[in-house]
Amino acid sequence: MTADHLSYRRATSVSVIGLLIQTLLAAMILIYARLEGDSAAMTGALLMMLGIPVWGSLALVFHQHRLERLEALENEAYAGSAAARASVFGEATFADNQAQAQKLAWMHRWFLPSVSLVVGATMVGLGILRFTQSRGLLNPEATFVPPSEHGWAISLGVGVAVVGFIFARFVAGMAQQKVWRLLHAGSASAVAAALVGVSLALAHFLVVAAREPVLLRYLAPAIALVMVGLGAEIFLNFVLNLYRPRKVGEYQRPAFDSRILSFIAAPDRLAESISEAINYQFGFNVSATWFYQLMARSVLSLLLLGTLVIWGMSIFKIVAPHERALLVRNGALVREIGPGMTIDLPWPFASVVRFPSQAVNTLQMGTPKPNQEGPILWTNEHNTAEKFTLVQALESADPTSGDLNLLAIEMPVVYTVRDLEKYKRLAQDGPSDRIEETRQNLLSAVARRVAMKHLATMTVAQVLGPERARTHEKLRTLVQSEFDQTLDAGVDVIFAGIVGAHPEQSVAPAFEEVVRADQRRLTAIEKARADAIRALASVVGDVDRARSIIASLDDLDRLKNAKAPREEIVKKELEVNESIALAGGEAAQLVSEARADRWRKHIAARSLAASREGLTAAYNAAPLAFRVDRYLAALREGLADRRVQIVPTGPLRLRINLEEAEPIVSGFGPDEADDAPPQ
Repeated sequence: MTADHLSYRRATSVSVIGLLIQTLLAAMILIYARLEGDSAAMTGALLMMLGIPVWGSLALVFHQHRLERLEALENEAYAGSAAARASVFGEATFADNQAQAQKLAWMHRWFLPSVSLVVGATMVGLGILRFTQSRGLLNPEATFVPPSEHGWAISLGVGVAVVGFIFARFVAGMAQQKVWRLLHAGSASAVAAALVGVSLALAHFLVVAAREPVLLRYLAPAIALVMVGLGAEIFLNFVLNLYRPRKVGEYQRPAFDSRILSFIAAPDRLAESISEAINYQFGFNVSATWFYQLMARSVLSLLLLGTLVIWGMSIFKIVAPHERALLVRNGALVREIGPGMTIDLPWPFASVVRFPSQAVNTLQMGTPKPNQEGPILWTNEHNTAEKFTLVQALESADPTSGDLNLLAIEMPVVYTVRDLEKYKRLAQDGPSDRIEETRQNLLSAVARRVAMKHLATMTVAQVLGPERARTHEKLRTLVQSEFDQTLDAGVDVIFAGIVGAHPEQSVAPAFEEVVRADQRRLTAIEKARADAIRALASVVGDVDRARSIIASLDDLDRLKNAKAPREEIVKKELEVNESIALAGGEAAQLVSEARADRWRKHIAARSLAASREGLTAAYNAAPLAFRVDRYLAALREGLADRRVQIVPTGPLRLRINLEEAEPIVSGFGPDEADDAPPQ
């Protein structure tokens, strides 16, 4: 087809129509997803909306091609006119008429790669975001509630699939022409919308017809992963375009042109599409080589043979060493098989249901384990979905009487599967897409009933205190017995017990206050003991000896109170004194000081008594001389530290005759009158 402006005008019109159809289809799915809360539809709508900039870019580029062709026609007409031959119009005027061609070259060189990078980055970013938001659905134990309006979802999905696929086929047919080759990217966007519609319709149809929401459950993360893959393909195409050989006058296919989606848009021309993609990437006709021709002739046979070999290998059923499996033949359970290889009918006539027999499984009888980081205290929130258990408030002979308390008790049950057939038969009448979840819920409910019945006989102090360590074996035995007798579950309980317990958050401070008061009591007791030891050690020097002396003192008090004989009391006192003296310390020091003080006072009293006897004898021998001596001694002692002044008070009447043998001092005679004349 000739690359004229009419061809590009038609391509522009088709691109605009594709833009409108893509926008309409994406808007329909987006509105449904918002109204019904369908996560898969929301992710699919985002994928479809990313086709809008693709169609818009194609419309702009084709429109620019049309303008470039019109400009080329004007330049050709101008080149053949008489004005072009005039010297006043030179080459500069002709170069100025290449503006549209330059703009077209700029769009292919910068605009389309930029749009490709933006679309690719947006696909990867949105894909990762949506996968992060919906990855919880990959957990089979997670709760999944499918949307209720399945009829609308099926109708919209079928409509989007039909319109998108028909339009993609139409555009893919146009893209076979070299002038419209860029429309491959548009057909890829349309077929992406068609695939989203088919997936939604099929997933909701399975929910309605077979009550099987498995496909709908995993559809949202699957579409998110597809978005990430398509974004990665865009970046890969961008890198490959940098190294692809270029021909003059040939424009590269944009990076947002997905080769994978283009193959889906034209499945009847898959081999030809692959050949064109290889030739385009390498820049020459690779499909004309002998090796490629040989592979092209034999590829169907090789694929068929490979498929038959792979299907035939399904007769070998391999069970890993840590697994056990159930052999199912034509829908009927045949037997349980252990680790190793078993040969049976190929799939789908025979299959195995594997289970990790040595795997350790855990379920909760009480509140879930804390889901927070950092320290776990009674006063902070542990889990938003705590379950409380009733326990006795106080010790009571009758467990049915008395007050009750609520405790959040973490009680995991750890078990392994002993009999896989019995285990798999549990909860077979439940929803087919949630059999394992129903089985876990059944085991958890039975174990919780056993635990609540046993804990109802325990008190708060037993659960929160050291008693809970002794409940592990009791709970394990009770749960194992209930699993065997009630369910015949075929499991071995490894552990069942209390690993954590705390009161409700609002009353936790009251419990902590009791603990703090008890700690303060113990602190005071230990401090008193330390003070006693310190006092005894300082008084006696040895705590054990001090206690022995105290016991002896108690015995001495009992002897005194019993009015024992004096000899026994004295003997006991001597024994106590001897013990205190030998012990050392302050008590021995005080006893020694008391003894020294007693002897000091005794000797002083004896000295005073002897002095009195000497003074009495001196007085009796010479009374007058004794009195004079004592008088002068008193004056000497009293005036020793004082200044003495002698002042006459009258005529001196004192005469002392030293020659007389017995001098008489006036004023000291006992019978002398005061007015006696001197001698």
